[in-house]
Amino acid sequence: MGFSQPRWQFATILGISAVVAPAAADEQAWQRSHDAGWTAYQGGRPDEAELHLRAAATECRAFDPQDPRVATTLDHLAWAFSVQGKFDEAEPLAKWALAAREKRLGSGHHEVAESLNTLACLYHAQARPSEAEPLFRRCLAIEEEVSGREHRDIAAILDNLATVCHLQDKYAEAEGLYKRAITIREQAPKTAELELAPSLHNLATLYLDQGRYADAELLFKRSLAIREKVLGRTHPDVATSLESVIKLLTAQGKHAEAKRIEARVVDIWTTLAQAETAKEQPHPSREP
Repeated sequence: MGFSQPRWQFATILGISAVVAPAAADEQAWQRSHDAGWTAYQGGRPDEAELHLRAAATECRAFDPQDPRVATTLDHLAWAFSVQGKFDEAEPLAKWALAAREKRLGSGHHEVAESLNTLACLYHAQARPSEAEPLFRRCLAIEEEVSGREHRDIAAILDNLATVCHLQDKYAEAEGLYKRAITIREQAPKTAELELAPSLHNLATLYLDQGRYADAELLFKRSLAIREKVLGRTHPDVATSLESVIKLLTAQGKHAEAKRIEARVVDIWTTLAQAETAKEQPHPSREP
């Protein structure tokens, strides 16, 4: 069975003027726009991603609503909106993509898990952890069935689920989930070492919130060491790790040590800001 709505109705979610008789699908145009948009998103350029993915969504009007490219496009556009804080625009797209995938593929498919993750992350970003939690749980159950409990991708879902449990003060459950994510990531190839740092950092933050300072310190230092090794000492993620160490030291009353690290953090952010400003400066013209 097809969708009950007209074939073009999803376009109205985007504020795109729909037409009753869409033109023949230009599959190459869709592919170009979609790929350019998703590449821009992955490259940290969400405004550019939105532009291209909106164009891809326009091309999608000529596809059957059950065409998998429709759900993919709207799911990816939801990510582009979400990272820009455009949650009201992102949510209906994520819900549409989830419903379309469930209808086409059934409730236990990998693509359904992807859509559940999108919507759950959207809720998480809006500080709606109680709504995100059941979606992450469904996503985890599907991926464990599809990929196996020890698959590398499972760790990211465990981290996400642990974080929303943490936000709801479900400390024991969050700790178990973080630890399981860490175990999976410790078994991953050395080339994936950087993925371990956020899991260590998140568990350390949980321990900090519980006043378990010695446990938190070990994990913060381990996470920081990985980031410094892989990213360099002046990367933003290193500054973020150092800021968490400052919180830990302050909670322990070690104010002088916290001050020293705070000076390093200021240096990192100042250096990064100066580098960004230099990029934006126009290059002087040269005489031929």
